Parts: sequence; C-alpha cells; structure tokens
Amino acid sequence: MHSDQEHPILDDEESEPLYHRDKSGHFAFTERGADQYRKRFARFGIRVETIHTLEDFQDALALSQAAFIDELVAIARNGPRSLERNLLIAVARGDKAEHQRLLRLVKRRNALDLQVI
Repeated sequence: MHSDQEHPILDDEESEPLYHRDKSGHFAFTERGADQYRKRFARFGIRVETIHTLEDFQDALALSQAAFIDELVAIARNGPRSLERNLLIAVARGDKAEHQRLLRLVKRRNALDLQVI
C-alpha cells in the first residue's frame, strides 16, 4: 500500500481504493469512488466535488445515512402492521428499549412457531 493510500475504502470484490488521503490530510476520491459516492450523496444534496477532507467525507456519510433511515421509517410506516415492521421502525429511530422489547417478542413468537393468520 502506498503512503498516499493510508485509509482507502475497498470494495469486497475490488482492491482498487475509492479514495486516497495524503500525509497532509488532503482527501481525494478515485474516479471509481467519485462515481460510487456521487449517486449516494446526490440523493441528499451533497456533491462529491465539495468533499476535501476525511471529516467532510464522514459528515456526508452520516448525513446520507440519517436521510436514508428516515426514508426507511417512512416506507415501513406505510406497510402492513406487524411486529417486524414495528421492530424495523424502532431500529431505524434508534429506540433501543423498544427495539429490544420487540426483538424479544419476535424471538419468542418464532421459537413457538406461531403464525399470524
């Protein structure tokens, strides 16, 4: 690994990094990385061309993840009522207590092999 590739993000199938960071901390996407993250970030109004540091990149990841979770909650709310749906919403919202409560119920129900008719 070259010194300018201190912390590359690697795809599972490819060894080509998606970005490079030099010793001074300058951050630059590879062509492949820019293509991959452009699609993800554009949905949330973030341009890859504005990302110049690892911190900028991490902020963009956090913002796009939060917006994606909000989308999941909105989708789940419109689905049929079920323990699994409520569990998904609790996980997406970060409600640990509700998540644990619902997970126990789902596991108990599955252990008893009960089915909702």
